[in-house]
Amino acid sequence: MLHIDEQFIVDNFDDALANGAIRAYYQPVIRTLTEKICSVEALARWQDPVMGLLSPFLFINVLEKYRLIHKLDLYILENICITYNEMKENGLPLHPFSINLSRLDFDEIDMLKAISDILRKYNVPSKAIHIEITESVMLDNTAYFRRIFDSFHDAGFAIFMDDFGSGYSSLNVLKDYSFDVLKIDMRFLSDIGSRSKKILASVVNMAKAIGIHTLAEGVETKEQKTFLRNIGCEMLQGYYYAKPMDGALYVEYLSETGFQVEDPDEHHYWNEVGQINFLSPDPLNENDYTEAENGDYGFVRENSAPLALIEQSDHHVEMLYRNQAYETNLQKLGFASSKEMIKAINETEAAYYPNMDEQVKSSIITGNVVKEDHFLNGIYFTYFTKCIAQTDSKVMLAASIQTYGSDVDMSTNEMFDTYSRALIDTFDHITIMDPERNRVTARVYSKQGYSPDYSNMPLIESINRFAADEVAEEERLAFLDFIDPPTLRDRMAKISSRYLQGTFRVKCADGTFKPKVIRITKLYLDLDVKGSRELFMLTMQSISDSGN
Repeated sequence: MLHIDEQFIVDNFDDALANGAIRAYYQPVIRTLTEKICSVEALARWQDPVMGLLSPFLFINVLEKYRLIHKLDLYILENICITYNEMKENGLPLHPFSINLSRLDFDEIDMLKAISDILRKYNVPSKAIHIEITESVMLDNTAYFRRIFDSFHDAGFAIFMDDFGSGYSSLNVLKDYSFDVLKIDMRFLSDIGSRSKKILASVVNMAKAIGIHTLAEGVETKEQKTFLRNIGCEMLQGYYYAKPMDGALYVEYLSETGFQVEDPDEHHYWNEVGQINFLSPDPLNENDYTEAENGDYGFVRENSAPLALIEQSDHHVEMLYRNQAYETNLQKLGFASSKEMIKAINETEAAYYPNMDEQVKSSIITGNVVKEDHFLNGIYFTYFTKCIAQTDSKVMLAASIQTYGSDVDMSTNEMFDTYSRALIDTFDHITIMDPERNRVTARVYSKQGYSPDYSNMPLIESINRFAADEVAEEERLAFLDFIDPPTLRDRMAKISSRYLQGTFRVKCADGTFKPKVIRITKLYLDLDVKGSRELFMLTMQSISDSGN
Protein backbone atom coordinates (compact mmCIF):
# COMPACT_ATOMS: atom_id res chain seq x y z
CA MET A 1 0.00 0.00 0.00
CA LEU A 2 1.17 3.51 -0.83
CA HIS A 3 2.57 5.33 2.22
CA ILE A 4 1.91 9.05 2.53
CA ASP A 5 3.49 11.20 5.22
CA GLU A 6 0.95 12.90 7.50
CA GLN A 7 2.52 16.29 6.87
CA PHE A 8 1.99 15.86 3.13
CA ILE A 9 -1.75 15.46 3.77
CA VAL A 10 -1.92 18.51 6.03
CA ASP A 11 0.22 20.73 3.78
CA ASN A 12 -1.64 19.90 0.59
CA PHE A 13 -5.21 19.57 1.86
CA ASP A 14 -6.41 23.16 1.32
CA ASP A 15 -4.89 23.31 -2.17
CA ALA A 16 -6.54 19.96 -3.03
CA LEU A 17 -9.91 21.39 -2.07
CA ALA A 18 -9.34 24.61 -3.99
CA ASN A 19 -8.10 22.82 -7.13
CA GLY A 20 -10.78 20.14 -7.17
CA ALA A 21 -8.28 17.34 -6.57
CA ILE A 22 -10.63 16.08 -3.88
CA ARG A 23 -14.04 15.16 -5.26
CA ALA A 24 -17.15 13.24 -4.32
CA TYR A 25 -17.50 9.78 -5.83
CA TYR A 26 -20.95 8.21 -5.88
CA GLN A 27 -21.96 4.60 -5.31
CA PRO A 28 -25.61 3.69 -5.96
CA VAL A 29 -27.86 2.05 -3.37
CA ILE A 30 -30.32 -0.42 -4.90
CA ARG A 31 -33.84 -1.24 -3.66
CA THR A 32 -33.74 -5.03 -3.33
CA LEU A 33 -37.31 -5.76 -4.45
CA THR A 34 -37.27 -3.54 -7.54
CA GLU A 35 -33.53 -3.24 -8.34
CA LYS A 36 -34.02 0.48 -8.83
CA ILE A 37 -31.63 3.10 -7.49
CA CYS A 38 -33.14 4.54 -4.31
CA SER A 39 -30.15 6.68 -3.18
CA VAL A 40 -26.38 7.01 -3.49
CA GLU A 41 -23.54 7.35 -0.99
CA ALA A 42 -21.00 10.14 -1.52
CA LEU A 43 -17.43 9.07 -0.84
CA ALA A 44 -14.34 11.33 -0.77
CA ARG A 45 -11.54 10.61 -3.28
CA TRP A 46 -8.25 12.54 -3.58
CA GLN A 47 -6.58 12.52 -7.01
CA ASP A 48 -3.14 14.01 -6.36
CA PRO A 49 -1.21 15.13 -9.50
CA VAL A 50 2.00 13.53 -8.21
CA MET A 51 0.99 10.71 -5.87
CA GLY A 52 -2.06 9.58 -7.87
CA LEU A 53 -5.35 8.42 -6.37
CA LEU A 54 -5.19 8.43 -2.59
CA SER A 55 -7.37 6.02 -0.67
CA PRO A 56 -9.55 7.53 2.07
CA PHE A 57 -7.71 5.26 4.50
CA LEU A 58 -4.62 7.41 3.87
CA PHE A 59 -6.13 10.80 4.64
CA ILE A 60 -9.36 10.52 6.67
CA ASN A 61 -7.62 9.63 9.95
CA VAL A 62 -5.03 12.36 9.40
CA LEU A 63 -7.71 14.99 8.81
CA GLU A 64 -9.49 13.86 11.98
CA LYS A 65 -6.23 14.00 13.94
CA TYR A 66 -5.58 17.57 12.85
CA ARG A 67 -9.24 18.55 13.20
CA LEU A 68 -9.74 19.32 9.53
CA ILE A 69 -12.34 16.69 8.80
CA HIS A 70 -15.31 19.07 8.98
CA LYS A 71 -13.88 21.05 6.05
CA LEU A 72 -13.76 17.86 3.96
CA ASP A 73 -17.30 16.79 4.88
CA LEU A 74 -18.81 20.18 4.05
CA TYR A 75 -16.84 20.28 0.79
CA ILE A 76 -18.26 16.85 -0.17
CA LEU A 77 -21.74 18.17 0.64
CA GLU A 78 -21.16 21.04 -1.81
CA ASN A 79 -20.13 18.47 -4.43
CA ILE A 80 -23.39 16.63 -3.78
CA CYS A 81 -25.42 19.81 -4.22
CA ILE A 82 -23.68 20.58 -7.54
CA THR A 83 -24.36 17.06 -8.83
CA TYR A 84 -27.98 17.19 -7.60
CA ASN A 85 -28.62 20.42 -9.51
CA GLU A 86 -26.82 19.11 -12.61
CA MET A 87 -29.13 16.08 -12.58
CA LYS A 88 -32.11 18.38 -12.16
CA GLU A 89 -31.03 20.61 -15.07
CA ASN A 90 -30.53 17.57 -17.31
CA GLY A 91 -34.00 16.26 -16.52
CA LEU A 92 -32.64 13.18 -14.75
CA PRO A 93 -34.70 11.59 -11.96
CA LEU A 94 -33.65 12.79 -8.52
CA HIS A 95 -32.88 10.71 -5.46
CA PRO A 96 -31.34 11.24 -2.00
CA PHE A 97 -27.57 11.37 -1.38
CA SER A 98 -25.95 10.20 1.84
CA ILE A 99 -22.89 11.82 3.40
CA ASN A 100 -20.62 10.50 6.15
CA LEU A 101 -20.01 12.67 9.19
CA SER A 102 -17.22 12.34 11.73
CA ARG A 103 -17.48 12.63 15.48
CA LEU A 104 -15.12 15.60 15.34
CA ASP A 105 -17.46 17.48 12.99
CA PHE A 106 -19.74 18.09 15.94
CA ASP A 107 -16.88 19.32 18.14
CA GLU A 108 -15.62 21.92 15.67
CA ILE A 109 -18.78 23.65 14.41
CA ASP A 110 -22.56 23.71 14.55
CA MET A 111 -22.88 21.00 11.91
CA LEU A 112 -26.63 21.25 11.47
CA LYS A 113 -26.41 24.99 10.77
CA ALA A 114 -23.44 24.55 8.41
CA ILE A 115 -25.22 21.82 6.43
CA SER A 116 -28.49 23.77 6.31
CA ASP A 117 -26.68 26.89 5.06
CA ILE A 118 -25.08 24.96 2.17
CA LEU A 119 -28.39 23.36 1.19
CA ARG A 120 -30.06 26.76 1.23
CA LYS A 121 -27.27 28.19 -0.93
CA TYR A 122 -27.81 25.51 -3.59
CA ASN A 123 -31.58 25.22 -3.12
CA VAL A 124 -31.43 21.53 -2.21
CA PRO A 125 -34.10 20.12 0.18
CA SER A 126 -33.05 18.42 3.42
CA LYS A 127 -34.94 15.26 2.43
CA ALA A 128 -32.37 14.85 -0.37
CA ILE A 129 -29.59 14.32 2.18
CA HIS A 130 -29.09 11.32 4.43
CA ILE A 131 -26.64 11.55 7.31
CA GLU A 132 -24.41 8.51 7.93
CA ILE A 133 -22.89 8.15 11.39
CA THR A 134 -20.56 5.39 12.65
CA GLU A 135 -21.12 3.99 16.11
CA SER A 136 -17.83 5.45 17.36
CA VAL A 137 -19.40 8.91 17.15
CA MET A 138 -21.81 8.01 19.94
CA LEU A 139 -19.73 6.04 22.41
CA ASP A 140 -19.62 8.93 24.90
CA ASN A 141 -22.05 11.66 25.95
CA THR A 142 -25.24 9.88 24.94
CA ALA A 143 -27.56 12.71 25.94
CA TYR A 144 -25.61 15.26 23.89
CA PHE A 145 -25.66 13.26 20.67
CA ARG A 146 -29.27 12.24 21.18
CA ARG A 147 -30.18 15.94 21.18
CA ILE A 148 -28.13 16.47 18.02
CA PHE A 149 -29.82 13.56 16.26
CA ASP A 150 -33.25 14.80 17.31
CA SER A 151 -32.46 18.21 15.82
CA PHE A 152 -31.36 16.61 12.52
CA HIS A 153 -34.56 14.56 12.43
CA ASP A 154 -36.64 17.65 13.17
CA ALA A 155 -34.94 19.41 10.23
CA GLY A 156 -36.00 16.61 7.86
CA PHE A 157 -32.80 14.56 7.61
CA ALA A 158 -32.72 10.77 7.76
CA ILE A 159 -29.96 9.24 9.90
CA PHE A 160 -28.14 6.02 9.01
CA MET A 161 -26.04 3.98 11.42
CA ASP A 162 -23.00 3.14 9.32
CA ASP A 163 -20.75 0.05 9.51
CA PHE A 164 -23.00 -1.94 11.83
CA GLY A 165 -21.11 -5.02 12.98
CA SER A 166 -17.64 -3.55 12.66
CA GLY A 167 -17.40 -2.35 16.28
CA TYR A 168 -18.10 -3.55 19.80
CA SER A 169 -20.96 -1.41 21.06
CA SER A 170 -23.46 -1.55 18.20
CA LEU A 171 -26.32 -3.12 20.16
CA ASN A 172 -26.01 -0.61 22.96
CA VAL A 173 -26.03 2.24 20.44
CA LEU A 174 -29.22 0.87 18.88
CA LYS A 175 -30.83 0.91 22.31
CA ASP A 176 -29.91 4.53 22.98
CA TYR A 177 -30.50 6.20 19.61
CA SER A 178 -33.18 6.41 16.96
CA PHE A 179 -31.96 5.53 13.45
CA ASP A 180 -33.83 5.37 10.19
CA VAL A 181 -31.53 2.84 8.51
CA LEU A 182 -29.12 0.20 9.79
CA LYS A 183 -26.20 -0.13 7.39
CA ILE A 184 -24.75 -3.63 7.72
CA ASP A 185 -21.02 -3.96 7.08
CA MET A 186 -20.56 -7.07 4.92
CA ARG A 187 -16.80 -7.06 5.50
CA PHE A 188 -17.15 -8.82 8.82
CA LEU A 189 -19.04 -11.57 6.98
CA SER A 190 -16.76 -12.01 3.98
CA ASP A 191 -17.37 -15.77 4.08
CA ILE A 192 -21.13 -16.03 3.64
CA GLY A 193 -21.44 -19.56 4.97
CA SER A 194 -24.12 -21.10 7.17
CA ARG A 195 -22.95 -19.33 10.32
CA SER A 196 -22.74 -15.95 8.59
CA LYS A 197 -26.21 -16.37 7.09
CA LYS A 198 -27.72 -17.02 10.50
CA ILE A 199 -26.06 -13.89 11.88
CA LEU A 200 -27.27 -11.75 8.99
CA ALA A 201 -30.80 -13.13 9.26
CA SER A 202 -30.79 -12.34 12.99
CA VAL A 203 -29.62 -8.78 12.35
CA VAL A 204 -32.33 -8.13 9.75
CA ASN A 205 -34.95 -9.70 12.01
CA MET A 206 -33.87 -7.54 14.91
CA ALA A 207 -33.99 -4.38 12.78
CA LYS A 208 -37.54 -5.21 11.67
CA ALA A 209 -38.53 -5.72 15.29
CA ILE A 210 -37.44 -2.22 16.31
CA GLY A 211 -38.65 -0.49 13.14
CA ILE A 212 -35.30 0.23 11.46
CA HIS A 213 -34.76 -0.24 7.73
CA THR A 214 -31.80 -2.29 6.51
CA LEU A 215 -29.06 -1.69 3.95
CA ALA A 216 -26.17 -4.09 3.31
CA GLU A 217 -22.97 -2.51 1.99
CA GLY A 218 -20.08 -4.36 0.39
CA VAL A 219 -22.29 -6.70 -1.69
CA GLU A 220 -20.07 -8.26 -4.34
CA THR A 221 -21.67 -11.52 -5.52
CA LYS A 222 -24.98 -12.78 -6.84
CA GLU A 223 -25.11 -15.28 -3.98
CA GLN A 224 -24.92 -12.46 -1.44
CA LYS A 225 -27.58 -10.47 -3.29
CA THR A 226 -29.97 -13.44 -3.48
CA PHE A 227 -29.56 -14.35 0.17
CA LEU A 228 -30.02 -10.78 1.40
CA ARG A 229 -33.14 -10.43 -0.73
CA ASN A 230 -34.60 -13.66 0.64
CA ILE A 231 -34.19 -12.59 4.28
CA GLY A 232 -35.82 -9.21 3.64
CA CYS A 233 -32.84 -6.83 3.59
CA GLU A 234 -34.34 -3.81 1.87
CA MET A 235 -31.37 -2.11 0.18
CA LEU A 236 -28.02 -3.22 -1.25
CA GLN A 237 -24.81 -1.40 -2.09
CA GLY A 238 -21.55 -2.72 -3.50
CA TYR A 239 -19.39 -3.65 -6.46
CA TYR A 240 -21.98 -6.19 -7.62
CA TYR A 241 -24.01 -3.24 -8.89
CA ALA A 242 -21.46 -0.45 -9.37
CA LYS A 243 -18.15 0.93 -8.14
CA PRO A 244 -17.98 4.52 -6.86
CA MET A 245 -17.71 7.05 -9.71
CA ASP A 246 -17.21 10.80 -9.95
CA GLY A 247 -20.07 13.20 -10.61
CA ALA A 248 -19.67 13.35 -14.40
CA LEU A 249 -19.46 9.58 -14.72
CA TYR A 250 -22.44 9.15 -12.42
CA VAL A 251 -24.61 11.49 -14.50
CA GLU A 252 -23.51 9.52 -17.58
CA TYR A 253 -24.23 6.27 -15.74
CA LEU A 254 -27.79 7.40 -15.02
CA SER A 255 -28.29 8.49 -18.62
CA GLU A 256 -26.90 5.39 -20.34
CA THR A 257 -27.39 2.35 -18.11
CA GLY A 258 -30.58 0.38 -17.76
CA PHE A 259 -30.94 1.20 -14.08
CA GLN A 260 -34.08 3.11 -13.19
CA VAL A 261 -34.33 5.55 -10.33
CA GLU A 262 -37.02 5.16 -7.72
CA ASP A 263 -39.68 7.85 -7.65
CA PRO A 264 -38.87 9.92 -4.52
CA ASP A 265 -42.60 10.34 -3.89
CA GLU A 266 -42.75 6.58 -3.31
CA HIS A 267 -40.09 6.57 -0.59
CA HIS A 268 -42.69 6.29 2.17
CA TYR A 269 -44.44 3.50 0.24
CA TRP A 270 -41.29 1.39 0.11
CA ASN A 271 -40.48 2.10 3.75
CA GLU A 272 -43.86 0.62 4.69
CA VAL A 273 -43.26 -2.41 2.47
CA GLY A 274 -39.86 -2.85 4.10
CA GLN A 275 -41.37 -3.38 7.53
CA ILE A 276 -42.70 -6.82 6.56
CA ASN A 277 -40.59 -9.49 8.21
CA PHE A 278 -39.86 -12.23 5.70
CA LEU A 279 -38.67 -14.62 8.42
CA SER A 280 -41.63 -14.30 10.75
CA PRO A 281 -43.94 -17.24 11.49
CA ASP A 282 -46.83 -14.76 11.15
CA PRO A 283 -45.65 -12.01 8.76
CA LEU A 284 -49.08 -10.43 8.28
CA ASN A 285 -49.61 -9.93 11.99
CA GLU A 286 -48.46 -6.47 13.00
CA ASN A 287 -48.11 -7.62 16.62
CA ASP A 288 -45.62 -10.31 15.68
CA TYR A 289 -43.09 -9.16 18.24
CA THR A 290 -45.21 -9.10 21.37
CA GLU A 291 -43.61 -11.24 24.04
CA ALA A 292 -45.01 -14.75 24.45
CA GLU A 293 -45.97 -16.09 27.87
CA ASN A 294 -42.77 -18.11 28.04
CA GLY A 295 -40.68 -15.02 27.22
CA ASP A 296 -39.70 -16.33 23.76
CA TYR A 297 -39.78 -13.68 21.03
CA GLY A 298 -38.83 -16.27 18.40
CA PHE A 299 -37.00 -13.91 16.07
CA VAL A 300 -35.51 -16.53 13.73
CA ARG A 301 -37.21 -19.70 12.58
CA GLU A 302 -36.08 -22.19 9.99
CA ASN A 303 -39.57 -22.71 8.53
CA SER A 304 -41.17 -19.34 7.88
CA ALA A 305 -44.82 -18.99 6.91
CA PRO A 306 -45.74 -18.82 3.21
CA LEU A 307 -45.31 -15.20 2.16
CA ALA A 308 -45.61 -13.20 -1.04
CA LEU A 309 -45.55 -9.47 -1.79
CA ILE A 310 -47.96 -8.68 -4.62
CA GLU A 311 -48.20 -5.23 -6.18
CA GLN A 312 -51.36 -4.17 -7.97
CA SER A 313 -51.45 -1.09 -10.19
CA ASP A 314 -54.49 -0.34 -12.31
CA HIS A 315 -55.36 -3.79 -13.65
CA HIS A 316 -51.80 -5.15 -13.61
CA VAL A 317 -50.46 -7.49 -10.93
CA GLU A 318 -46.79 -8.21 -10.20
CA MET A 319 -45.28 -10.53 -7.60
CA LEU A 320 -42.15 -8.87 -6.22
CA TYR A 321 -41.32 -11.54 -3.69
CA ARG A 322 -42.37 -15.03 -2.67
CA ASN A 323 -40.66 -17.57 -0.46
CA GLN A 324 -40.39 -21.28 -1.11
CA ALA A 325 -43.28 -22.13 1.21
CA TYR A 326 -45.61 -19.89 -0.82
CA GLU A 327 -44.35 -21.34 -4.10
CA THR A 328 -44.95 -24.89 -2.84
CA ASN A 329 -48.55 -24.12 -1.91
CA LEU A 330 -49.21 -22.55 -5.32
CA GLN A 331 -48.00 -25.74 -6.95
CA LYS A 332 -50.52 -27.69 -4.87
CA LEU A 333 -53.22 -25.51 -6.46
CA GLY A 334 -52.09 -26.62 -9.91
CA PHE A 335 -49.80 -23.74 -10.91
CA ALA A 336 -46.38 -24.70 -12.22
CA SER A 337 -44.94 -21.57 -10.64
CA SER A 338 -45.82 -18.17 -9.23
CA LYS A 339 -44.99 -16.67 -12.64
CA GLU A 340 -47.69 -18.83 -14.22
CA MET A 341 -50.23 -17.67 -11.63
CA ILE A 342 -49.42 -13.98 -12.16
CA LYS A 343 -49.57 -14.44 -15.93
CA ALA A 344 -53.00 -16.06 -15.61
CA ILE A 345 -54.29 -13.24 -13.39
CA ASN A 346 -53.04 -10.51 -15.75
CA GLU A 347 -54.49 -12.20 -18.81
CA THR A 348 -57.89 -12.93 -17.29
CA GLU A 349 -60.64 -10.67 -15.96
CA ALA A 350 -60.90 -10.28 -12.21
CA ALA A 351 -64.24 -12.06 -12.50
CA TYR A 352 -62.37 -15.30 -13.09
CA TYR A 353 -61.37 -15.13 -9.43
CA PRO A 354 -64.37 -13.13 -8.12
CA ASN A 355 -64.06 -14.11 -4.46
CA MET A 356 -60.33 -13.45 -4.52
CA ASP A 357 -60.91 -10.05 -6.10
CA GLU A 358 -63.42 -9.12 -3.39
CA GLN A 359 -60.95 -10.22 -0.73
CA VAL A 360 -58.24 -7.98 -2.18
CA LYS A 361 -60.64 -5.01 -2.24
CA SER A 362 -61.57 -5.66 1.39
CA SER A 363 -57.87 -5.77 2.33
CA ILE A 364 -57.28 -2.40 0.69
CA ILE A 365 -60.31 -0.74 2.26
CA THR A 366 -59.81 -2.02 5.82
CA GLY A 367 -56.01 -2.31 6.05
CA ASN A 368 -56.56 -5.41 8.17
CA VAL A 369 -55.60 -9.03 7.66
CA VAL A 370 -58.44 -10.61 5.66
CA LYS A 371 -58.83 -14.39 5.82
CA GLU A 372 -61.11 -16.24 3.41
CA ASP A 373 -61.58 -19.81 2.22
CA HIS A 374 -61.50 -20.63 -1.50
CA PHE A 375 -61.71 -23.60 -3.85
CA LEU A 376 -59.54 -23.96 -6.96
CA ASN A 377 -58.61 -26.95 -9.13
CA GLY A 378 -60.11 -29.38 -6.64
CA ILE A 379 -58.19 -27.95 -3.66
CA TYR A 380 -59.63 -26.04 -0.74
CA PHE A 381 -57.35 -23.35 0.66
CA THR A 382 -57.34 -20.38 3.02
CA TYR A 383 -55.91 -17.14 1.68
CA PHE A 384 -54.64 -14.35 3.94
CA THR A 385 -54.12 -10.83 2.57
CA LYS A 386 -53.17 -7.49 4.04
CA CYS A 387 -52.60 -4.14 2.34
CA ILE A 388 -49.25 -2.97 3.72
CA ALA A 389 -48.63 0.13 1.57
CA GLN A 390 -50.34 2.18 -1.11
CA THR A 391 -49.99 5.25 -3.29
CA ASP A 392 -52.54 6.96 -5.51
CA SER A 393 -51.73 4.51 -8.31
CA LYS A 394 -50.79 1.20 -6.69
CA VAL A 395 -51.02 -0.99 -3.61
CA MET A 396 -48.77 -3.62 -2.08
CA LEU A 397 -50.36 -6.70 -0.58
CA ALA A 398 -48.70 -9.18 1.73
CA ALA A 399 -50.25 -12.59 1.15
CA SER A 400 -50.05 -16.01 2.76
CA ILE A 401 -51.71 -19.27 1.80
CA GLN A 402 -52.67 -22.51 3.51
CA THR A 403 -53.86 -25.42 1.39
CA TYR A 404 -56.09 -28.33 2.35
CA GLY A 405 -55.98 -31.37 0.09
CA SER A 406 -56.78 -35.02 0.53
CA ASP A 407 -53.15 -35.55 1.39
CA VAL A 408 -53.24 -32.78 3.99
CA ASP A 409 -56.57 -32.67 5.75
CA MET A 410 -59.31 -35.15 4.79
CA SER A 411 -61.67 -33.81 7.42
CA THR A 412 -61.66 -30.35 5.80
CA ASN A 413 -62.59 -31.80 2.41
CA GLU A 414 -65.38 -33.86 3.97
CA MET A 415 -66.74 -30.79 5.75
CA PHE A 416 -66.85 -28.77 2.52
CA ASP A 417 -68.51 -31.63 0.63
CA THR A 418 -71.16 -32.13 3.31
CA TYR A 419 -72.20 -28.51 3.57
CA SER A 420 -71.98 -27.74 -0.15
CA ARG A 421 -74.57 -30.47 -0.76
CA ALA A 422 -76.74 -29.00 1.98
CA LEU A 423 -76.68 -25.61 0.22
CA ILE A 424 -78.84 -27.05 -2.57
CA ASP A 425 -81.83 -26.83 -0.27
CA THR A 426 -81.37 -23.06 -0.20
CA PHE A 427 -82.44 -22.70 -3.83
CA ASP A 428 -85.50 -23.79 -5.77
CA HIS A 429 -83.67 -23.88 -9.06
CA ILE A 430 -80.05 -23.64 -10.36
CA THR A 431 -79.22 -23.35 -14.07
CA ILE A 432 -75.92 -22.64 -15.84
CA MET A 433 -76.24 -20.44 -18.94
CA ASP A 434 -73.72 -20.11 -21.78
CA PRO A 435 -74.64 -16.96 -23.78
CA GLU A 436 -71.67 -17.37 -26.13
CA ARG A 437 -73.07 -20.69 -27.40
CA ASN A 438 -76.72 -19.73 -26.86
CA ARG A 439 -77.40 -22.74 -24.70
CA VAL A 440 -78.27 -23.90 -21.21
CA THR A 441 -75.14 -25.77 -20.16
CA ALA A 442 -76.76 -27.59 -17.26
CA ARG A 443 -79.77 -27.67 -15.02
CA VAL A 444 -77.83 -28.29 -11.83
CA TYR A 445 -80.83 -28.63 -9.56
CA SER A 446 -84.56 -27.92 -9.61
CA LYS A 447 -87.51 -28.63 -7.36
CA GLN A 448 -89.97 -26.53 -9.36
CA GLY A 449 -91.33 -29.34 -11.54
CA TYR A 450 -91.54 -27.28 -14.72
CA SER A 451 -93.39 -29.08 -17.55
CA PRO A 452 -91.15 -28.17 -20.50
CA ASP A 453 -87.48 -29.08 -20.29
CA TYR A 454 -86.10 -25.60 -20.82
CA SER A 455 -82.52 -26.88 -20.70
CA ASN A 456 -83.00 -28.69 -24.03
CA MET A 457 -83.80 -25.50 -25.93
CA PRO A 458 -81.47 -22.80 -27.26
CA LEU A 459 -80.88 -20.27 -24.50
CA ILE A 460 -82.82 -17.33 -26.01
CA GLU A 461 -85.77 -19.57 -26.89
CA SER A 462 -85.66 -21.10 -23.40
CA ILE A 463 -85.79 -17.68 -21.73
CA ASN A 464 -88.68 -16.43 -23.91
CA ARG A 465 -90.63 -19.65 -23.36
CA PHE A 466 -89.99 -19.52 -19.60
CA ALA A 467 -91.17 -15.89 -19.42
CA ALA A 468 -94.35 -16.68 -21.35
CA ASP A 469 -95.21 -19.78 -19.31
CA GLU A 470 -93.82 -19.16 -15.83
CA VAL A 471 -93.61 -15.40 -15.11
CA ALA A 472 -96.56 -13.21 -14.14
CA GLU A 473 -97.81 -11.42 -17.25
CA GLU A 474 -97.33 -7.87 -15.97
CA GLU A 475 -93.67 -8.64 -15.10
CA ARG A 476 -92.61 -10.51 -18.26
CA LEU A 477 -91.04 -7.58 -20.10
CA ALA A 478 -89.11 -6.52 -17.00
CA PHE A 479 -87.96 -10.13 -16.54
CA LEU A 480 -86.74 -10.35 -20.15
CA ASP A 481 -84.84 -7.05 -19.78
CA PHE A 482 -83.32 -8.32 -16.53
CA ILE A 483 -82.11 -11.65 -17.89
CA ASP A 484 -81.11 -10.47 -21.42
CA PRO A 485 -78.00 -12.67 -22.02
CA PRO A 486 -76.12 -10.52 -24.58
CA THR A 487 -75.95 -7.56 -22.15
CA LEU A 488 -75.26 -9.42 -18.90
CA ARG A 489 -71.52 -8.85 -18.96
CA ASP A 490 -71.71 -5.12 -19.73
CA ARG A 491 -74.40 -4.48 -17.14
CA MET A 492 -72.36 -6.20 -14.45
CA ALA A 493 -69.24 -4.29 -15.46
CA LYS A 494 -71.15 -1.00 -15.31
CA ILE A 495 -72.03 -1.53 -11.64
CA SER A 496 -68.69 -3.24 -10.82
CA SER A 497 -70.43 -6.40 -9.70
CA ARG A 498 -70.31 -10.05 -10.64
CA TYR A 499 -74.03 -10.56 -10.18
CA LEU A 500 -77.46 -9.06 -10.90
CA GLN A 501 -80.48 -9.63 -8.71
CA GLY A 502 -84.20 -9.03 -9.05
CA THR A 503 -87.53 -10.19 -7.61
CA PHE A 504 -90.25 -11.56 -9.91
CA ARG A 505 -93.49 -13.48 -9.40
CA VAL A 506 -93.02 -17.00 -10.77
CA LYS A 507 -95.60 -19.79 -11.18
CA CYS A 508 -95.59 -22.46 -8.49
CA ALA A 509 -96.82 -26.06 -8.66
CA ASP A 510 -100.32 -25.05 -7.51
CA GLY A 511 -100.61 -22.53 -10.37
CA THR A 512 -100.27 -19.44 -8.22
CA PHE A 513 -97.58 -16.80 -8.77
CA LYS A 514 -95.29 -16.07 -5.86
CA PRO A 515 -92.31 -13.70 -5.62
CA LYS A 516 -88.86 -15.29 -5.92
CA VAL A 517 -85.40 -13.77 -5.79
CA ILE A 518 -83.61 -14.46 -9.05
CA ARG A 519 -79.87 -13.90 -9.12
CA ILE A 520 -77.52 -14.21 -12.10
CA THR A 521 -73.89 -14.67 -11.13
CA LYS A 522 -70.94 -14.51 -13.51
CA LEU A 523 -68.47 -17.37 -13.19
CA TYR A 524 -65.76 -19.15 -15.09
CA LEU A 525 -65.24 -22.88 -15.27
CA ASP A 526 -62.32 -24.73 -16.84
CA LEU A 527 -64.31 -26.73 -19.34
CA ASP A 528 -61.65 -27.86 -21.79
CA VAL A 529 -57.97 -27.57 -22.60
CA LYS A 530 -58.60 -24.55 -24.81
CA GLY A 531 -59.40 -22.42 -21.79
CA SER A 532 -62.38 -21.06 -19.97
CA ARG A 533 -65.73 -19.70 -21.14
CA GLU A 534 -67.76 -16.99 -19.56
CA LEU A 535 -70.76 -18.65 -17.96
CA PHE A 536 -73.63 -17.38 -15.81
CA MET A 537 -75.40 -19.19 -12.99
CA LEU A 538 -79.10 -18.45 -12.54
CA THR A 539 -80.47 -19.23 -9.09
CA MET A 540 -84.06 -18.95 -7.89
CA GLN A 541 -84.95 -18.65 -4.21
CA SER A 542 -88.30 -18.42 -2.47
CA ILE A 543 -89.23 -15.53 -0.22
CA SER A 544 -90.84 -16.33 3.11
CA ASP A 545 -94.51 -15.44 3.50
CA SER A 546 -93.72 -13.09 6.38
CA GLY A 547 -91.31 -11.15 4.19
CA ASN A 548 -88.56 -11.46 6.84
